[in-house]
Amino acid sequence: MKILCDRQQLQEAFTVVGGIPPLKTPKPVIQSVLMDATADGVTLYATDLEISAKVPVDAVKVAEPGRTLLPARETSALLRELSDPTLTLSGQEGRTTIDAGTGSFVLVSNDPSQFPAEPEFKQGVEVEVPVREFLDMIRRTSFAAAREETRYAINGLLLELKDGGARLIGTDGRRLALCYTEHGGDAQNSRVVIPIRALQALSKAVSDESSEPLRISISSNQIRFALDGTELISQLLDNRFPEYEQVIPKAADSTIEIEREHLEKNLRRVAILSSGEVRMVRFKFEGSEVKLSAESSGIGRADLSMGIELNGPGGSISFNPDFLLDALKVSDRELVRIDMTDDSTPAKFTLGDSYTYILMPISGS
Repeated sequence: MKILCDRQQLQEAFTVVGGIPPLKTPKPVIQSVLMDATADGVTLYATDLEISAKVPVDAVKVAEPGRTLLPARETSALLRELSDPTLTLSGQEGRTTIDAGTGSFVLVSNDPSQFPAEPEFKQGVEVEVPVREFLDMIRRTSFAAAREETRYAINGLLLELKDGGARLIGTDGRRLALCYTEHGGDAQNSRVVIPIRALQALSKAVSDESSEPLRISISSNQIRFALDGTELISQLLDNRFPEYEQVIPKAADSTIEIEREHLEKNLRRVAILSSGEVRMVRFKFEGSEVKLSAESSGIGRADLSMGIELNGPGGSISFNPDFLLDALKVSDRELVRIDMTDDSTPAKFTLGDSYTYILMPISGS
């Protein structure tokens, strides 16, 4: 195999696949990226046996077709450090040589024939969604997913296709983030849980500037994302996801509107003096203002007031400030709406036309 390629284009393609191979594995061959050069062009392919990604490389000339394996971590680091505009890659007899104007680098590689084949995907439900909107949905929900390995069913995001719309939901039992968008097609209803790692890889793999829609295909145990020649396939998680709709309050005694940017800045200030052990900021809604307060034993106390629009009796409620800030910083709405009843009932935050956040209060405060 021998190719001549643009270094920047190769580096961008490698950024997508380079994070897929595992750092530790009983099967060392999958710590590599497969480069496949044919008369039609060059593709990079990586897998950890649960998630796989294939990306085409633009601006490339194939002098000799062939296949070679590149060690993922070392190749990624090398491409970041090189500044030459053009590279020549040649692979033969277990070695791949990268020639740049400033030097030559030889990488030992495994036999490409030992690399796992691309997974077979059995076509099922298929929809198309605007890629920018779907990437925004990932950004606005992924932080709310559980990170504990023991909570396997909610270590991912629920993708729900229903009534011509696509919902993405993340929860860790203390908070819930939900985003919604329309999708193209007449797909049947579907409900699957996608690993967080797969969605993080997708966010790197596709551009939100693409004019093409993101194609999503779902089989019985896999999901495939495709856009502009890039393809990512992932195994699905056990779909015993919580019945999230039961958590969303259907009514509330009080409705509050508050300027998002102002709330975020003030919450950050008050949270500085929130205890490190039990992070908590108290909100007291009364009249036309909300009072924020936090206290840390032996450190100090913070009290701050800001204007609001209140409909209803108001009252007091306490939240983990970090959980609320996570959602505020990914919202683009000028005014935040808060629906609350009391200090023992989840509050609903409307942070966008299709973005809802449910946060459990800290009781006993």
